[in-house]
Amino acid sequence: MYHLVVCDLDGTLLTPAHRLGNYTRSVLAQLRTQGIDVMLASGRHFQDIRTFADQLGGHGCLISSNGAAVHDCRYRLIDCTPLDPECVRALINDPAFADVHTNVYRTDDWLVARPEPYLLSFHQDSGFCYRVVDLRTIDGSNVLKVFFYGEPARLRAIEQQVRERFGEIITTTFSLPVTLEIMAHGVSKGAALARVAQRLGIALGAVLAFGDGMNDLEMLALAGTGIIMENADPRLAAALPALRVIGGNADESVARYLEHLYLTT
Repeated sequence: MYHLVVCDLDGTLLTPAHRLGNYTRSVLAQLRTQGIDVMLASGRHFQDIRTFADQLGGHGCLISSNGAAVHDCRYRLIDCTPLDPECVRALINDPAFADVHTNVYRTDDWLVARPEPYLLSFHQDSGFCYRVVDLRTIDGSNVLKVFFYGEPARLRAIEQQVRERFGEIITTTFSLPVTLEIMAHGVSKGAALARVAQRLGIALGAVLAFGDGMNDLEMLALAGTGIIMENADPRLAAALPALRVIGGNADESVARYLEHLYLTT
């Protein structure tokens, strides 16, 4: 049996409305009675993820900002890998990126230069919200990730530019086709999972992981068993063709899989 279960949120554990379904809550509550908590791993900010952890009533470590931060079960920060401040200032002030929406996740907040209501639709339950500021005034310190929201083709072009300019000190990924995410070099959910597993004394072969986005790739590849959602980014399934694909998040398929695995006699 697996010693650690880790799960992405949007597109995986959460419904298309970005909420925990009642069936999922029920199954995870039953798992907790057996001493099994699901560790959450997301591109979301820690302040956002903790809301879902609270709703579940129990959890392991929380991997946030695609692995740039890890908090323990008491919400204490135990791992943090911020971006280089000079790189941050260049990313947020470059006029070449003015046509996309720029977002900055610092350790304690979310900053934007202008409102983008669509992004708030992901945070209805948590109430986590950006703060509109003049990004030119921030010094770039304590930044966990910068992400750009825009058209997929444009973001892929920006990714190439960013890699050519900062390739040795950054990592890029897509949590959604419309969000290009930039973190410090070596940051990923997979790298964070490896450190958490080592801290807990759990072999990666004893880890079960679920995901749907390109930012889940390293985590799914490292886990003993990685599971891909039916609604996943096609590039993820293409990159990991050996992994099993289950139903979609609209059907709360993660909970159904876990119920069958742990609760069906």
